[in-house]
Amino acid sequence: MKKIKKQISKLASGAKNKVPEKWQPHLTRKNIVVGVIVAFFLIQYLQVASMTGGLTSLSLKGSSLVDEVGKLTEVSQMLGEDLNEVRGYLLLSTRQYSSSDSDVSSSAADENENELQISLFKYVGYLGDIERKKAAFEKNQSLLASLDSDSELSYFLEDKELALGKVLDSEEEYNLVITDSEAGDILEFTLNKETGDMVLETVLDSVSVVALDEDEFKVNVLNYLRDNLSTILTTIKKVEASKVYIVDSFAKQEIVDLIAAEKLTFVIEPHQNESALTYDIQNVAGEVVAQVILNLEDFSITLHDSRDEENILLQVTDLETSVPPFIEKLDVLPAVQKKIIEAQLVLADTFEDEGFKLLLEENSLYVDYVAREDDYRFYYDIFYGDTSGVLLGSIVIEKSSGLVEVVGPDGADTMNLLFFEEGLKKKL
Repeated sequence: MKKIKKQISKLASGAKNKVPEKWQPHLTRKNIVVGVIVAFFLIQYLQVASMTGGLTSLSLKGSSLVDEVGKLTEVSQMLGEDLNEVRGYLLLSTRQYSSSDSDVSSSAADENENELQISLFKYVGYLGDIERKKAAFEKNQSLLASLDSDSELSYFLEDKELALGKVLDSEEEYNLVITDSEAGDILEFTLNKETGDMVLETVLDSVSVVALDEDEFKVNVLNYLRDNLSTILTTIKKVEASKVYIVDSFAKQEIVDLIAAEKLTFVIEPHQNESALTYDIQNVAGEVVAQVILNLEDFSITLHDSRDEENILLQVTDLETSVPPFIEKLDVLPAVQKKIIEAQLVLADTFEDEGFKLLLEENSLYVDYVAREDDYRFYYDIFYGDTSGVLLGSIVIEKSSGLVEVVGPDGADTMNLLFFEEGLKKKL
């Protein structure tokens, strides 16, 4: 330390003799020390800025990210060592500026422990969920079985000419129905074997069954029937009357003939959700092109064009007069047939294109614009010269899919025209 101070003093004395006289009072040993420290930190700053610029241009220079990070770590360690030397000269305590390998290992270990912890949580939650579903299933199964031995419910059912069926076991669920002598099934319990959940379903609604014990369950079922039986029976009668009206309307000769002419099918059996019954009208390919919807809340009937982009529902009061004009406006073509027609139009436009004609002429080629066909394809043959020349291949439209492909003269070597690239296809 004494040698350093002596050198600084010597430097200060020598410098005073070489600078103008007006600056000599400021050229002290203390000021020189401060200047050296400032210059040192400025050099270190420039080094770090240079490395930061190198990282920014990684993608442009194609450098390896791992190598650059390693260099940055090395520079950071060197900078820390240099700073500690300066702090030692200024009689300040040194610091640890770099992260050790143990810190990295510790971080990785913590991460692994967290992943293990999360997986353990998931597994324990899974086991608990399985047991919960199992307990719920066993409980609800017991609740269903208890209805058969409830004397008060039996008396009510007998008085209302209702009957409690047997529990039916299917692959995915248990079912138990209560039936009316005239209206048929009026209430159904469904117990899901996988989830253990049970619902009570009627024409009015679908209700999740939640009961603490068998007595509460029996009371709830009996109260539900007392409160809703009349409405259920009335609603069922209205629904059945509406179903008969819809089916009878589509049995009218005018509508039957129109449906046959358009190669359509009216599906007599509807599918149901909580709010509606829906009858499908299908084209020859089995695709749903229209629907007749019976609203179960107000018993209104609407016609729906399934291919209408605006998704408009047409509410009607007289099906016999409303259905014919509705069907006549439907897009009934199968999707594949529409693709075939679209492909034919595109090819026809291309064949008439002046640029395409010029391309054929320059290459001494001829395309037969009138397609030949077999059971599977439409063929637009390509000849060298004219139709009397060599058949080089064909542009084909697949009848099963509407795809446009190219094939060799023997109909083999099929390739989708959209994926054709020079070099991928063997020379014809």
